[in-house]
Amino acid sequence: MTPDTRLQTARELRGFLRRSRRPATGPTGVLCTALETLHGVLPYDCAAFARWDPVACRHVTLAGIGYPAAVLRFLDTRMHADPLFAEVHRNGGPLRVRDIPRPRRRGEIFETVIEPLGFADGLTQCLFARDGRYLGMLNASTMDRRHPDDDAVALLDLLADDLAATLDPLPAAVPATGALADGRTEGILVTAAARTVALSGGARPELAAPGSPLRPLLDDLLAGREPPGALLVLLGTDLLAVSLCGGAHGVVVLHRTADPPFGLTPRELEVLDAVSRGRTNAETARALRVSPRTVATHVEHVLAKTGCPNRAAAARLATRLGLLVRGRPVRTPGSRCC
Repeated sequence: MTPDTRLQTARELRGFLRRSRRPATGPTGVLCTALETLHGVLPYDCAAFARWDPVACRHVTLAGIGYPAAVLRFLDTRMHADPLFAEVHRNGGPLRVRDIPRPRRRGEIFETVIEPLGFADGLTQCLFARDGRYLGMLNASTMDRRHPDDDAVALLDLLADDLAATLDPLPAAVPATGALADGRTEGILVTAAARTVALSGGARPELAAPGSPLRPLLDDLLAGREPPGALLVLLGTDLLAVSLCGGAHGVVVLHRTADPPFGLTPRELEVLDAVSRGRTNAETARALRVSPRTVATHVEHVLAKTGCPNRAAAARLATRLGLLVRGRPVRTPGSRCC
């Protein structure tokens, strides 16, 4: 195959990937076709695409040709722990076996895949979103020492962004997701079909669950309404700073641990939220299953810590903070809890 033919095949593959983004059935069919076409760019005997699952901390093969099941299990569950993979991940570009100095050609990748199956060469390409999120990898192996040559590596680099976009659960580029690389911010995607996808290892899917104080806002955004400003969401005793972005195609929920405003305790935040909703001490007491006298004491503490002169001022403060607390049913006298 001539260099011009390979370049044309790469261009055709890139066009196919761009036309096929966000298929209703998911990326597997697209990636299977991509693997078949990729053979005209990067000759191989075995190849596989795998998506990274940040919650399970493992890869999941979505499309593969030629690799035995045991090798795919290794690629999915253990390859990311190999020091050579860490190097590929860090450098970003494809790494060929021939580019690894001979003294370093050891470890589980060689012992489990390359040497037992007799591969002469191959490469691994880590795939990243434009905002820096790691999405997954392509592995390709060959019995022919001539491949992958330099032209194949250059063309694969040309295709990397489009291959990555096929793995990306985000329906469109959202600049705010760049915060996921700061080591503090976590995120989830809520799709138009109300499916929740973790974007990071510490993601809190319960933020989008039924009963979450965020759920009505998420439904509003999916209906095309404008996103709210910054939010503070109390989940149990965990206080999270939350921002929402997106629209009818899907909503990204970014969150990180937040310091309590004014040194308020989780219970005092619950009481402040109740005050902002116009609940009386008696109603708040039933919701929190404490006495009205205890609620009155918490209200006094909230006013003292925040400097608010009265309940109305505290309610306005809660609104400015964007405070949301997981709702608890108010138990009326005689009601039973099932």
